[in-house]
Amino acid sequence: MNFLTYGDKKKQSILLIHGMASTALLCYEPLLGYLKDYYVILAEVDGHSDNLGELDSLADNCTEIEAFILEKLRGELYCLCGFSMGGTMAVEIVGRGNVRISKVLLDAAFLTKMGSLTKLYEKLFCKGISRMQKGKKIPKLLMDLIMGKDNNSVVEMLYPGVTSKTITNVCEYVYRYDIPEGIRQYTGQVVFWHGTNEPYPRKSAELLREYLPQLEVVEFDNMGHGQYLHEHSAEYATKFIEYLEA
Repeated sequence: MNFLTYGDKKKQSILLIHGMASTALLCYEPLLGYLKDYYVILAEVDGHSDNLGELDSLADNCTEIEAFILEKLRGELYCLCGFSMGGTMAVEIVGRGNVRISKVLLDAAFLTKMGSLTKLYEKLFCKGISRMQKGKKIPKLLMDLIMGKDNNSVVEMLYPGVTSKTITNVCEYVYRYDIPEGIRQYTGQVVFWHGTNEPYPRKSAELLREYLPQLEVVEFDNMGHGQYLHEHSAEYATKFIEYLEA
């Protein structure tokens, strides 16, 4: 893994974890100008940067994020934020309980098990991403079904160097993920954002509320996966800051 840091380390810290097949900067660079009053850390997950090779284990990457917080921030983080795959990783880190986190923002975290459909989705994602890497389009009906109607955000945020091995290992972790029982002990603030055109994140939010009754869910009208973050970054940043300051 790698960590990109911005701002004054003496200020309240925010750590953000990007989504699958994207990069930390493609997801979060548009927010940086709005977060100058915070110490911002972007976690670059293995397999999602030119210098990091392929991803072997998301669980190991979660451990590395914990180690960063323990070593660089004395074990205390003001806010942990994750999008999609990054949201799943954020849930894992909170559930382990090894670091102190005041607030959590989950953007379309994927926590819904796919069961027997896991292998099918792995193949679909590997094939779809391979087509995008070659400049070919995905059938609109399929894109609308998976990512939300008229949503090109995933294509525009694609990391072209991602490999099938990395995608497969992410899917194996995320689509078979068990929410840790330890997360029930978390007493901080948690908000779950997702678009109205995202069926699986909606199910994930409902599932997570069984573990965290304090969970606040916010839906964004007519938004698909990653669309609010990518297409409305200024508004996204404003609402993020409102949450940080609440």
